[in-house]
Amino acid sequence: MANEGEGQLSNDNVIKNECDLVEQLDLQLEELDDEEFQLPPVDELPTLESILNENDPGSISDEDTTAPQPSQLKASFSQDGGDTLSLHSRGSSDSKSRNSSDKHSSGSRTRREPQSKTHGSILRHVILKGVAAQLVSAYDRVGAGLPTTMAVGNVICIGTSHGLILVFEPTQALKYCLGSTQLGEQYGSVSALALNNDCTRLLAGFAKGQICLFDLTSSKLLQTISDAHTPFTAVLHLKWTDYPGMAVISDSGGSVFELSIKRTMGLNSNESRCIFSGSRGEVCTVEPLLMSQFRANPGTETIILAMATISKVIVVSLRPQLKVLFSYPLKASASTLPLLAWQFVVIQMPDGVRVVDPVLAFGREKSVYFYQLTHGSQEELRFLPLQKMVLTYIVQAMAWLNSRTLAVMDTREQLHIVDVKSQEELEMVDLAHLGLVYASPHFKAIATGSNVSKAMALAGERACYHSMVSFGSQVLLLGTKSFQVVTVRSWIDRLDHLVRSGHMREALQLALDIYQDKAQAVVGLKQKKEKRQQLVQEKICELLNQYLDHGIENLPDRSNLVSITQYYSLMVPLCVKVAVGSNLTDMLFGRIWDTFSEDAISKGIFLEALEPYILSDQLADISPVISQCLLSHQETSGRLEAAEACIVHLEVTSLDLHQALKLCWTHGLYDAIFYIYTRGIKDFITPLEELSTVLCNAMDSGVALSDNLVKLGNKILVYISCCLAGRAYPRGDIEEPILQQVKHETFKCLTSLHTKNSKPNEECYPFLRTLLRFDTREFLNVLSLAFEEAEFTSELGMIQRQRVVDILLQVMVEGQGFGPAQLGSLFTFIARQMSRQQGAIAINRQLFDQVLSHLTAPDASSHHEERETALLELLQEGGLVHYDRDHLLDKAWKAEFYRVCEYVYEVQGKHEKIIECYIYDKMRKHQVFTYIRSVLTSPQFTDLHAQKIQQQFLNHIKCLLDIDSSRVASLILTMPQLTPFLDDVMTKLRGDNKYMYSALHALFTYRATHASPGGRGVDSNENILTSELQEEYIDLMCEVNPTQVYTYLKGAEGYRLEETLEICRRHNQPESTAYLLEKAGDIKGAFEILLSILKSRVEDFLAAVEKDSSGSSSTVPLGHVQAQVVKLVRVCQLGSSQLEEANRRELWFPLLDVLLSTQPKIAHHQTLAHEMRGMVGHVVNSMMTHIALPAILERVMHDPGYCGGNFAQIKHLLKGMVERYVYEETLYSGVVNMIAEDQLRYLTIKHSQAASPLVIYSTTCAICHSVYHPASKAVAHFCGHSYHAQCGGEGSSCVLCTGSSQDGQTEEEQAAETSGTQQVGLDDTQLEGIRRVNSISSGGSRLQFLEELSAPKGVGRSGSESIGASIKSFGQGPSGSTSNSQDIWCSQDFALKLAPPTITFEGFEE
Repeated sequence: MANEGEGQLSNDNVIKNECDLVEQLDLQLEELDDEEFQLPPVDELPTLESILNENDPGSISDEDTTAPQPSQLKASFSQDGGDTLSLHSRGSSDSKSRNSSDKHSSGSRTRREPQSKTHGSILRHVILKGVAAQLVSAYDRVGAGLPTTMAVGNVICIGTSHGLILVFEPTQALKYCLGSTQLGEQYGSVSALALNNDCTRLLAGFAKGQICLFDLTSSKLLQTISDAHTPFTAVLHLKWTDYPGMAVISDSGGSVFELSIKRTMGLNSNESRCIFSGSRGEVCTVEPLLMSQFRANPGTETIILAMATISKVIVVSLRPQLKVLFSYPLKASASTLPLLAWQFVVIQMPDGVRVVDPVLAFGREKSVYFYQLTHGSQEELRFLPLQKMVLTYIVQAMAWLNSRTLAVMDTREQLHIVDVKSQEELEMVDLAHLGLVYASPHFKAIATGSNVSKAMALAGERACYHSMVSFGSQVLLLGTKSFQVVTVRSWIDRLDHLVRSGHMREALQLALDIYQDKAQAVVGLKQKKEKRQQLVQEKICELLNQYLDHGIENLPDRSNLVSITQYYSLMVPLCVKVAVGSNLTDMLFGRIWDTFSEDAISKGIFLEALEPYILSDQLADISPVISQCLLSHQETSGRLEAAEACIVHLEVTSLDLHQALKLCWTHGLYDAIFYIYTRGIKDFITPLEELSTVLCNAMDSGVALSDNLVKLGNKILVYISCCLAGRAYPRGDIEEPILQQVKHETFKCLTSLHTKNSKPNEECYPFLRTLLRFDTREFLNVLSLAFEEAEFTSELGMIQRQRVVDILLQVMVEGQGFGPAQLGSLFTFIARQMSRQQGAIAINRQLFDQVLSHLTAPDASSHHEERETALLELLQEGGLVHYDRDHLLDKAWKAEFYRVCEYVYEVQGKHEKIIECYIYDKMRKHQVFTYIRSVLTSPQFTDLHAQKIQQQFLNHIKCLLDIDSSRVASLILTMPQLTPFLDDVMTKLRGDNKYMYSALHALFTYRATHASPGGRGVDSNENILTSELQEEYIDLMCEVNPTQVYTYLKGAEGYRLEETLEICRRHNQPESTAYLLEKAGDIKGAFEILLSILKSRVEDFLAAVEKDSSGSSSTVPLGHVQAQVVKLVRVCQLGSSQLEEANRRELWFPLLDVLLSTQPKIAHHQTLAHEMRGMVGHVVNSMMTHIALPAILERVMHDPGYCGGNFAQIKHLLKGMVERYVYEETLYSGVVNMIAEDQLRYLTIKHSQAASPLVIYSTTCAICHSVYHPASKAVAHFCGHSYHAQCGGEGSSCVLCTGSSQDGQTEEEQAAETSGTQQVGLDDTQLEGIRRVNSISSGGSRLQFLEELSAPKGVGRSGSESIGASIKSFGQGPSGSTSNSQDIWCSQDFALKLAPPTITFEGFEE
């Protein structure tokens, strides 16, 4: 029906436009008569009741409508029949069956989103056409106004904006019209309605604050209450409680009141009390917990009320006493309102108990919280958090549909159905064109003068508490000219809807989910679980039959194999899945099998679809006929592994044993063989004997075992282990009655002397021998596990153990064909058994000696690792007691069994000997350092052990250096037990330059790479590497690795210059000598050496140029010349800062002459000449800072390489000089401008401060707090502080702001203050800085101040003696010693705060 305005109800053109919109949205509506709203002509004005009760021509007649029984009044307002209009999902079968008359029907613009086929169509959306039509008639004909609020019970009550209340029956017939338009003019619009439990009383609240109580049995007005809440506020909420005659009121002032209505002596009376005052926070909504609403016994002992303010949720108990039970803050946008909703929910507690408790859902903006109300200790009520749900949209209304489903409406008027547990959105309906009623005028209190807070007015913009009401599993929606109901479909209705829509597959899946309790929002199944499953099974059978019939009728063309295969691939697995999941095995192997077994393609797909359910044990018992077909199909398709897995998971009674055994023996399905024999025939020995024979024959053939035979051997071992342990193979357990028999027969089979049909040449103990040959270690492990069983711990069991050991010795030691590793495993097994129980096994000790000789034989060069491991395991399992240790060590050393030696030494406590084991073991020699460190740091070793380790360390120092010299250095420098032996190590190594250099190189490298943050070495052992050792290291480096001397000297510290210089001169290391001379301050000596090196490299360069006529830079050593020039330029720059200009020329000009002398000789090589001119230019540019430009230009012009040439040859030099001049001129002018600007700014500030008045805020001294006297002398500062001169001194800075003391303090006071300052945390550098800044901040410009601070220590500038003097005075402490922290004054992070000088005044009048 239309709901977009008055004209739409009577204008045919508008109706057609509406139909076009409906057609575009593809919404299918039931047929409506075009003349439904044509009003008949009347002679006299009818009454309102007669208008609303008259029959509409287009409405469904009363004969077509079946009125619900009284017991069904609460069930649904949306049942079929009556004046209703159903909205269906797009593409449904209902919509497809419509006739053309739908095109002429008008309808709501409400649109439903396409639904997920997983859940089906959950909602049934219905328009209550009769209610909507009468609301529109009341608005048009008598001016009843638009709907404003509603209340739902056995009747529907709708309030209007003109004060009328329309009461409808569930059949949508108008029952009463309460109030009048005159009442509306007096009280305002109806703002809240409330029906009591039995729907006999109706409370109506109005926008101007009045409350009316109506009797719905007689439609009489019982009371009008005007003083039950805050005056001049609108009634926002009215809620009845379970307590007789008690209701709750919430008004626009944010207050909540309790209203008690009584009838005494035939007279109606009422009382109210304030529960919550709006001054403490404005309540927006209230919701009492109603036991009767949720079909629980209403109790009057405890009345609980939930309230939500703009920022908090509060739950209180009204009876038996007013008490706060719970509160929770709600932080969200100010434009959103809080929401409340109660629901009884079945909750499973942590202990597994299921309880039914009320759950409060509350939220705001995008968050919804769920709290359980339960009884705690001592019967007190507690709220327990269940979960939090964060949505992707802003919520404006919320209602429960059932205990697991929540209906949520967002700000775009879209209704979302959400499963609470999984937080999954099940369905969404768009209600944007419903014309939802909003109560914003009531929240703004427009009728009472808008006397509400701004927060309440802002939050109430989208208030729709009364427009979306939950009633059972329905949600009723009130629009301005429409009334709709959204209800959850029953489970049968959902399935039928999917079937009608043509979604049979989805219907089957949903039915299966319902059967398995996986479906969501299920309604209509309230029986016990067995009954529920029975009902759903019957429906599934019906759906499967329909699906099969429909599928067979619509088969594609059989000639197209691809299409028909795809068709069956979709159809068959679904039928199998649904039938298996719902336990319909009779139908699965009946109708479904009969249907699909007729076609070869569908039959194969059906059999393959059974496999996953067989493997998951969901189908363990099937028909032998089907299992026979299944195995045949798997064999034909080559899926033998799947066939074996299916046999193992099926009951033996479901198999054709002849077919299954033939298949298994043919294709080697060994697990299936074991399973059929043990489960079907109860024979545990035959498969062991026959399969062992197969394995033995394969090994006797001399051909390597295939993968399949290796698997067979492993499976036999596992089978034996399971039988001896009482477990069935490949799955399950052995039945208790035959358990002991199985163990005994299995052990007897293993130890049998011969097979049943043995040949004359058969060796003894064939089964035992076969398994030992296949995998000795694993078979012995199987025996070890078997010996743990109770059968082998008794006296008879011990005899059996001894017998097994004797057989093993007979087969392996006395026999042939077993290698050393296998024998080692055997004796390891025997030693393990002997160690676990003394005296249980007797054995000849000579056998152990025989094994030792066999494993350590000198000619047994192969399998060294295996032999060593076997012997080690034998010793670790208790075999050591059978050997003489010295003899064992001798054998082990000769065989290079170092791990065995290590084990024996460890048992003997000779830990120092273990070092040798590590050193000589090629695979583990690097572990020796870890072992030494562990022994020296472990508290379990004594000092005697440490001394022995130290001695071994010295004895094998060369071997350790060969292994890893860096780790040797780490041990020496970091282990306190080894550090004192450094001198002994050096003494032992002297005379062998190779090892000595290796040790020293490792030590000094380790110290450099593991230096402390100060760069001074390794922890507390940094001083053990003395200067003498370092010089010895440098001396050896000059011999062993001379090319690294210069690099080392540049990065190293701690060596003595004179001694190192002598070493470098003795070994003819010119670059190193020059570097040391430069470091010692002999710049000229370093320059001469470097210049001689440059000359030799220039000669080599020129000689190479003469030989190479092409002048290619790749073959000429020009890079060495460039590197040497860079070094010389650095030395010249360093020396120029300490020499006069005449002496500077002695450095720069020889360098320039050497470079200029090369110009004529390489003039014919353009590339080399260009690069050489570049070096000359680099030198000249570096000289300009230290040598006058005319002198440089004169030197260049008199050079023969330039004086005889043209201008182009000196162009680059002149250009560089000019650019340098321009740069320096620009820099100078910029600095002058900066100084002038700084001076102007400083003078301006001084002038401004001198001209500004001095404000004094107090007439008392800020230090002694006494009043100033006219004769007293006071000092005031621009900061506002003032004090007596005798209290704070007459310094230029405020002592209160700076914390400094007066000038007249005594030395004792100053010392005390300094010590106090140091206690605070100031170090000597900070104190020196404070003294320095205070001493020079009294005058001068800021630029001068900064220049003085940035001047280097002890160095004065020419013409600035005063600055040098001041720096000297600042750089000295109180005792005249030079401070070590002068670098701070040159730091860029040094911050200054300049203040103007203070003004001293002589008292003032009080």
